[in-house]
Amino acid sequence: SFYDPKKDDDLSGVQVRATITFKITNPDGTVVKEWTEPAHSLNVNFVDIIQALWAATQQGVTTTNLSAVTIQGASGGAWSINAPSGDDNYGIVIGSGQTAGNTPLPSTSSLAAQIPAGINSDQIEYGAVSVSSVSASGQTTSFTISRSFTNVSGATINVNEIGIVALVSGFGLSSSEYVLIAYDIPSSNIAVQNGQTLTITYTFSVTT
Repeated sequence: SFYDPKKDDDLSGVQVRATITFKITNPDGTVVKEWTEPAHSLNVNFVDIIQALWAATQQGVTTTNLSAVTIQGASGGAWSINAPSGDDNYGIVIGSGQTAGNTPLPSTSSLAAQIPAGINSDQIEYGAVSVSSVSASGQTTSFTISRSFTNVSGATINVNEIGIVALVSGFGLSSSEYVLIAYDIPSSNIAVQNGQTLTITYTFSVTT
């Protein structure tokens, strides 16, 4: 039968895996809800960049503004996701343009409807991205990427798509580019009420 990774919650035997933890808190810090889902997120752009680096060759990727650029893997460069607070161009980003529960397309290169940073209607405050150090426990080595989003727009904001955008520089590019390297659609719509904070944490791990 056809294997649908979106329905696979048993990650115990997977060597390389990712999970997403969602936490909604009230202004006083009270946790309203917290849960973890499997992530099926790394996309074609991610694979193309890795292949270009490992093979010291060139690969084409698509930026968030849908431009095609070429990564020169033999040239030095960086692809960072540690965006500062208020910067919605890269790091973990969120949107409202999907149907919760859908399986994302591997070729996705931008969010369908990204929620912009801000304090006005249909906007949300973006915190700084935090990338943890690497930790080891038994046979598993892991690190986390986390970002908090605070809703002060005056109304509930619905989140149903999440991405990780890298700020790519060097690699023969004429200028830095924003490239979506991971994209997820949660299993259900996430309603963030006015005053609440949504914290999203990706955990990437390798088990040997």
